[in-house]
Amino acid sequence: MRIPEEKIQEVREATNIVEVVSQYVTLKKRGKTFFGLCPFHTEKTPSFSVDPIRGFYHCFGCGEGGNVFSFVMQMEKVSFPEALRSLAKKAGVFLPAYEEDEGKAKEIEALYTVHTFAATYFRQCLTDTHAGKRALEYLENRGFCRDTIETFQIGYAPDAWDSLLKKAEHASIQPGLLQKAGLVVTKKEGHGYYDRFRGRLMFPVLNLSGRIVGFGGRSLKEEEGVPKYVNSPETPIYHKSRLLYGLFQSKSGVRREDRVLLVEGYTDLMRLHQNGLDYGVATSGTALTGEQAKLLSRYSKNVTLVFDGDSAGFNAAIRGVDILLAEDLNVDVVTLPRGSDPDSFLRDRGKEALEDLLNTAQGFIDFQLTQWQKKDKLKNPFDRATAARNLLNTVVKIRDPLQRNAMVKDVSEKLGVDEKLLFRQMGPIGREEIKDKNEPRKRGGSARRAAEQGLLLLLLEDGKKWGRILFQFVEPRYFQEKEIQQAVEDFYDAYLQGRLINGRMLLDKYIENPGMTRDVTGLMAEGIGKDVDRSQFGLDCLLVLRQGEIQEQIAQVQHQMRTAQSRGEDVSRFNREWMDLKKEHEKIKREIEEAWKKNVEIS
Repeated sequence: MRIPEEKIQEVREATNIVEVVSQYVTLKKRGKTFFGLCPFHTEKTPSFSVDPIRGFYHCFGCGEGGNVFSFVMQMEKVSFPEALRSLAKKAGVFLPAYEEDEGKAKEIEALYTVHTFAATYFRQCLTDTHAGKRALEYLENRGFCRDTIETFQIGYAPDAWDSLLKKAEHASIQPGLLQKAGLVVTKKEGHGYYDRFRGRLMFPVLNLSGRIVGFGGRSLKEEEGVPKYVNSPETPIYHKSRLLYGLFQSKSGVRREDRVLLVEGYTDLMRLHQNGLDYGVATSGTALTGEQAKLLSRYSKNVTLVFDGDSAGFNAAIRGVDILLAEDLNVDVVTLPRGSDPDSFLRDRGKEALEDLLNTAQGFIDFQLTQWQKKDKLKNPFDRATAARNLLNTVVKIRDPLQRNAMVKDVSEKLGVDEKLLFRQMGPIGREEIKDKNEPRKRGGSARRAAEQGLLLLLLEDGKKWGRILFQFVEPRYFQEKEIQQAVEDFYDAYLQGRLINGRMLLDKYIENPGMTRDVTGLMAEGIGKDVDRSQFGLDCLLVLRQGEIQEQIAQVQHQMRTAQSRGEDVSRFNREWMDLKKEHEKIKREIEEAWKKNVEIS
């Protein structure tokens, strides 16, 4: 059975190709692209490029290219379904119909289903029960509106030992499944189970696909021995180290702002969203992990810690800065007034006050120096040397040589320590930079071939826009180059079906066709050039293509005319043919230019 395109796309979107390739190739960033030594042929100068935005790799040396699926297939020598399955597992994407172990697949889907069931029940309890209404009043008294409560699907677990158990029993859900989901606990004595969450506000935790995989429960009572928060345990679908609370709700905002606000708790994040600051995630009081840092780096390289400087969560986050920097993330810090968290600060002072603080966020080095100055720990050379060593322990984690060198210089200037001495203290870390020795190969061949490649480049760059325009003028039959015609035909077929694809989706289609994959990634890697006027470029290519046949006829008539002249024959017939063809040539040009302008303006 063919794997649905939406599932392939889900795995592709949840996977960072740079992270996958970096497991096999040492990559260094140059502009928006990463370069390294090609794993498919022997070379001394890096010519292997990875484009994280468009999701493909291409070697300018040997011509190999493809997407994240084809890379895993080549490196691991596995089939496409096996590569897809492997990447889906790492990304936390469920492939129900394609798991090797059908029993496991059914269990995983059942766990998703039971979490949805529990979340629906908890939400009903929040709005439709007497105890739940008190919990709802608690949220409303703290200033949370219904829209925010709905966005984060907040619920309430009744203060009873078997409330969820009984509800599940009526729905024919077995207690054993609830136990595997972490929703109930086995009794220590005797037989049976009891609800894990009781008398608590319930905060569902969503994965990147928006499916509920766990819960955080906040107690509404202040009782000795009762923890303020209880969280779901690890399950086959819930891995705390791989998730951040609120990323599903915030990922579009993070991409838009190119910035992540990292806060400590559930309500902190809810308050950010309610105030229009929809680009945050929460650690929920836990230490950051490398997997979480990699997750953030897929969406933005800029992370701002927003905490109460006296909180345990803040201290845990500061300890995790090394992990963030190791993923080449740009980290800065905002410290709220003592006793304030983002939730209370926004309630008391409002959005503008927090935005003012965000605008004055300190880089990590400046923040650390400020903290040490407050504690009078930079008063003598010994203290400054100690501070330098502590900072270097963090700086050394940074993989990007340019960023690392800049930070060393910053430490040197601010602590008055010789820069060369600091580098020696860092040990044998390579600081070489990638030199630009890999100019893209020039397109060769005739003007017609260049025009065919140019039109395909437009489709690969933005199939949605240029597909609507170009296919008003051309069809695949206009293209002579076999590979180009095949790619254009695939774009055209999708266009006729009322859908428009892009270059990344086209590479999925060619996963079993290495030749087409190399040709397509070669064109995508070469590109058009950022300063090129796309409209004029497209028109020029289109005219060459559409006028090509007439141009060839003109060239043939001119050759016949020269031959006749050399023989002393009458050439008036050839002159008439030549004039007619020239008129046809100009007519086609005029009609295309007029129609092209209208189509481009409409788009």
